[in-house]
Amino acid sequence: SGGDCCATNTNLSQGTFYEGAVTAGYPSDATDNAVQANIVAAGYGGGGGSTGGGSTGALHAVGAGKCLDDPNSTTTLGTQQQIYTCNGAANQTWTHNSSNELTLSVGGSTLCLDANGKGTTAGTKVIVYSCNGQTNQQWNLNSNGTVTGVQSGLCLDVTGASTANGALVELWTCNGGSNQQWTLG
Repeated sequence: SGGDCCATNTNLSQGTFYEGAVTAGYPSDATDNAVQANIVAAGYGGGGGSTGGGSTGALHAVGAGKCLDDPNSTTTLGTQQQIYTCNGAANQTWTHNSSNELTLSVGGSTLCLDANGKGTTAGTKVIVYSCNGQTNQQWNLNSNGTVTGVQSGLCLDVTGASTANGALVELWTCNGGSNQQWTLG
């Protein structure tokens, strides 16, 4: 944080803070911490870039400590997605774009996270499919840490709250469980 760059418990001169940018001096620790909290709440974090008006990076399953993973970097349409130990590979790098799609680039293809069969019921498989702009491929990254399907309103969910590699991902009624908490980046 800007105010504590040089000595413990020492703030340099208070600066001017305007619309998320320091225009002069250094922000206070309180200002810096508030801005960082807002950045995290908005779904942005370290390690994630930005493309197409959105964020790019691993989609972390908070409760499991793993990442949303396209099994074996498959380009087979209809493959149900899983969680797996985070490894920084392309099959775990998702982009939330300006169309609210979560896309993945693997094997020369760009695929979208998709509610299988345009499903709107708890237990619907979450798969990869060719991007088509339909609402079953649009996802809200919410400030409470959930990812919800635009079409269904249901939460992206690790089945059975599993923490194991290979645990499948589905849509489920939002319930506040840690298996429905996600961070991108």
